[in-house]
Amino acid sequence: MKRFSVFVVLLMVLQLILPFSTTVSAEEKSDLLNYLALGDSLAAGVNENSEIGLGYADLIAKSYMDEQEGIQFNKGFSYPGYTTVNVLNDIVENVTKPIYDLNGPSEKTASIKQAIQEADLITLSVGANDILKYVTRSETGSITFDAAGVLKGVQEVSSNYDKIFKTIYSINPNVDIIVMGLYNPFPAIQDPVIQTQLNMLVTTINNSIKNIVETNKGIFSEVAQLIAADSKAYLPNPANIHLSEAGYKVVADKMMNDYLNSIIKEVEEMTPEEVLKEAPFQDTKNHWGKEYIDIAYTQGFMSGFQDGSFKPNANMTRAQVLSVISRAFELKATKPAPFKDISHYAQQTQNEIAAAYEAGLVLENDGYFNPQGNITRSQLALVLMRLSNTLAGEEFEPKELAPFKDIENYAYETQAAITYLFDSGIVQGTSATTFSPKGNITRAQLAKILVLANSKE
Repeated sequence: MKRFSVFVVLLMVLQLILPFSTTVSAEEKSDLLNYLALGDSLAAGVNENSEIGLGYADLIAKSYMDEQEGIQFNKGFSYPGYTTVNVLNDIVENVTKPIYDLNGPSEKTASIKQAIQEADLITLSVGANDILKYVTRSETGSITFDAAGVLKGVQEVSSNYDKIFKTIYSINPNVDIIVMGLYNPFPAIQDPVIQTQLNMLVTTINNSIKNIVETNKGIFSEVAQLIAADSKAYLPNPANIHLSEAGYKVVADKMMNDYLNSIIKEVEEMTPEEVLKEAPFQDTKNHWGKEYIDIAYTQGFMSGFQDGSFKPNANMTRAQVLSVISRAFELKATKPAPFKDISHYAQQTQNEIAAAYEAGLVLENDGYFNPQGNITRSQLALVLMRLSNTLAGEEFEPKELAPFKDIENYAYETQAAITYLFDSGIVQGTSATTFSPKGNITRAQLAKILVLANSKE
């Protein structure tokens, strides 16, 4: 299933265990996530001023770009005013439109069937315009409903969603599809009766769409309550039904969290043998760390790359390791970190580094963190011991230091940290008397450490 090959990288962007690679070489371009956004003005990113801005699709793509520096994204088939009929007709007629990515509209074009066939992930938001044509809003702001029309519209939306899914799967049976639910577009109306009717209508439509989506193995994201929770911020223009960028951000986060949870649930329901079958790492068959890598993959600690490799000997950076620890242990930051060299990172990554700093896992070094530097064996030992101290609420005090001659000139805390890992059986020396504290941590070594540390819990 494509989820376990291509999308494991996307999972790392959201909150699973480890963002292994932050760069994409030219040779890997064909393996980039291919993300296609279909739908109406919400997919296109129309904001509260009726201008094309950053919608939920852009924010999903941007989040991935910020973390992994690579994505093939196209929202060129999303169009304001579109109904489910328009989306379905575009696919059936195989329309060709300009590619519209994070840089804006391009001179390059693509046919929609080609775009669907190449997609790894499709998001879809459509259906509101099918129903809104049966809802009339007067100049005074009051709302009237064509009850028969609304009922007909709901039935048509459900039928068309089913056709859209089946048509997409006939072109690309392996693609994953996430659908954005509808929200109340008129929260500023003060009449409680009208608000009750609107909320009932939104719930009815969402339930109908959700049933079709889940029947077709798609993922449905309920966003109505999230938007209603702060409608003034998310729908700031009472005369406009479109979300602000803050509103789109809430939607983007919800859609991708729902996607993550769906994959986690599916993995949890699989046997270890089934999961490993989905991870045929061709470059670990004869590697010393194969057993640890397989266990780390099965337990959800780590995963491979889109080309089917694991890259067991690739080094880990300081930013990658600190980010995963902050997420895995839900460390939170209350203020920015005092590091000058992380400002170009995504805000989420900055927050994770700040959380690690605030928890005492790393120290301030003249305002620099060196995020791209490969983390060394001694540095990782310090981070893990400090984390253990934080979680246990007490300092680790070794009875005697580990028997490694090459750590004698290190600070006592570093020697204690290496002893902590050595005494725990999590790491060993590179010989009976050496630890190689300056050595880098590879992906295979980290897999072993994660597996052994987990077995100690």
